[in-house]
Amino acid sequence: MRHLLPAFLRKLFFALLPVIAISFAGCGPKFQLTPLEPAAPPVMADSGMVVAAHPLAAEAGLAVLKEGGNAVDAAIAALFALNVVEPHASGLGGGGFALVKMVDEEPVVINFRERAPRGVDTAFYYNPSDSLSHLRHGATSVCVPGAAAGWGEMLSRWGTFPLERLSRDGIKYAEVGFPINPGLSRLIADNLAMISSDTNMAAVFLRDSLPPAPGDTLRQTNLAKTFKEITARGLNSFYRGPIAEAVVEAVRADSGYMNLNDLEFYRVEIDPPIKTEYRGVTIYTIPPPSAGGATLIESLNLIAHNKATSAGMGKFESVHLMGQCINQAYADAEATIGDPEFVKRDWRRLLTPAFASSASSGISVAAKAAQRTPVVVPATTDHGNTTHLVVIDRWGNMVSLTQSINYFFGAGVMAGSTGILLNNQAADFSAPPDSLNLIAPRHRPRSNMAPVLAIKDGKPFIAVGTPGGGRIPSTVTEILVNIIDGGMNISGAIDYPRFFPAGEFIVMENRYPIETMKGLHKLGYKIPSVPPYHYYFGGAHGIMVSPDGKLSGSADKRRGGAARGY
Repeated sequence: MRHLLPAFLRKLFFALLPVIAISFAGCGPKFQLTPLEPAAPPVMADSGMVVAAHPLAAEAGLAVLKEGGNAVDAAIAALFALNVVEPHASGLGGGGFALVKMVDEEPVVINFRERAPRGVDTAFYYNPSDSLSHLRHGATSVCVPGAAAGWGEMLSRWGTFPLERLSRDGIKYAEVGFPINPGLSRLIADNLAMISSDTNMAAVFLRDSLPPAPGDTLRQTNLAKTFKEITARGLNSFYRGPIAEAVVEAVRADSGYMNLNDLEFYRVEIDPPIKTEYRGVTIYTIPPPSAGGATLIESLNLIAHNKATSAGMGKFESVHLMGQCINQAYADAEATIGDPEFVKRDWRRLLTPAFASSASSGISVAAKAAQRTPVVVPATTDHGNTTHLVVIDRWGNMVSLTQSINYFFGAGVMAGSTGILLNNQAADFSAPPDSLNLIAPRHRPRSNMAPVLAIKDGKPFIAVGTPGGGRIPSTVTEILVNIIDGGMNISGAIDYPRFFPAGEFIVMENRYPIETMKGLHKLGYKIPSVPPYHYYFGGAHGIMVSPDGKLSGSADKRRGGAARGY
C-alpha cells in the first residue's frame, strides 16, 4: 500500500466509526435507489450574474451589478447580505479565501483565513480527558476572524462603490427582517441546546425559548447597528474599538485566549493562485494553508494521467478510478500540507504531472477497494457548513469566494451586543500524531476550501466552488470533470450525483445507476448511501461562460441558494 501515513490506524478507526451512522442500504446486495432525473435548466444572462446561498444575497449582488458595480462590488454586497440571511454559515466572525480575476490582470488570492491567538497553550487542547472539546466548541475554539480584513482588502484593491452602498441591503435585511426558510428553521432546531446556552444567541434566534417556524421573520437589530458602525468607520474598525472589545470580552469570558493585540495585528495575505491544465482548460485555485486547492489539482492530474473517465460518466469503472485518484490526493495533501508560514514542506510537488505519474502506482480498474489509504469520513450529520459565492460582471471580471464560521453557528458564541457569531475554526486543527496541523500560536488551521476560476482559450470559462467541509475538494473535482469530460452544462454538472471515496468505503448519493452500485460492490466497496441532494455533499454554486459571452448559472438543490443574472 502506498503512502501509508503514521496515523493510519487512527484514521481508519475514525473512518469506520461515523460510517455506522450512515444508512447502509447500499452495503449489501439490495440497493435502494432514486431515479436520476434531468437537471433544471441553468439561469441565463447576457451581462452579469451572482450565485449565492440565499436568494436575497444573490439579489443584493445583482442590484449592484445593474447599477454599474463590478464583480468585487457585487461580491461584497452579497457577503453583507449573507451574514444576515445565512448567519449560521459565515460572516464577520469567520474567514476564508477569495480568488479574483480582473480583466487584463493575473488572478489573485486574498487569504483571510483565521489564525490561532498568540497566547494559546497547545497542551491545553490535547488533554485526553476532554476529547478535543476545547478545539471544537465554545470560546476556546475561536480563532482570530479575517472576514472584515478580507472584504476590506478586496474593496481597496478593486472596489468602485462606497461601503455605504454595499452594506445597504445587509442592513435592511437585518433591521426589517426576512422570512426564515425551512432550512434555517431546521438548523436552529438541530442546534437548540447550543443556541440556548448563549443568552445573546437565544435572544436572536429563539422565540420564547423555542425554534422559530418557517415563514417567521428573523430580525437582527444588533447586527444592523454593527454594520452601520463598520460602514461609518470602515471595515478595519472590526479590529479596533468597540467591536474588537466586544469580541475579546466574549472570548475571554469563557476561557478563550484571544486579546486585542490578536485583532489589531491581524493581516490578510495576498498570494498568487496555484493552477493546472486539464484537457485544455486552465484551472486556478488557492494555495496553503488550504489543502483543498492542492488536493483538487492533484486529483485532476491523476484523473487525466489514468484516463479515469474513459468508461463514461457514472460508470462503475470511472467512479472506481476517480475515487482512487481523489483518495490518493487527499492522503498526499494531509501528509504534506500545514500552515506554510510554519510548516516547511515541498507541497508544490503535489501539483506537477510528474508527481501524478509517480502517485498513480497501483491505481487501476483491477484494484480492490481496500488498497488505498483511507481518509476520515465525517458522519452525514455533518451538514458541511461554510458558504460559497461566485460573481461575473459585464466586463468579464470574476470572483470565486469561500468563507465560513466553520460548524453551523460556529463556536456557539455571539460577541456581546454586536450580533456577530464567532467561528470555531480551531476545530480545523488536527490531533496528534498529525504534527503538521496542530494548534499553536498564530498558526492557521489547514482548510479544505477550494474556490475555482477556469480559463479556456484565454477567456473566462467557469467560476465554481462549494461548502461541504472535507468533501469540498472531491465535490469541486467532480463538477469540473462533469463539465470538461462529461460535456454537461453548469446546472447538470452541479445536479449530478456525487460520491466521496474513503478507502474501502465510498459514500454515494443513491441516484447512481444500479449497475454502478453493483460493480463497485463486486470490487469490495462498502457503499453507505445518502438520500438525493444531501447536505453532506455541500451546496455548489457556479457560473459558466459560453464562447459568445453568454452566462449560465446554477445553485445547488442541496442548499437554499439562487442564481440571479441580467
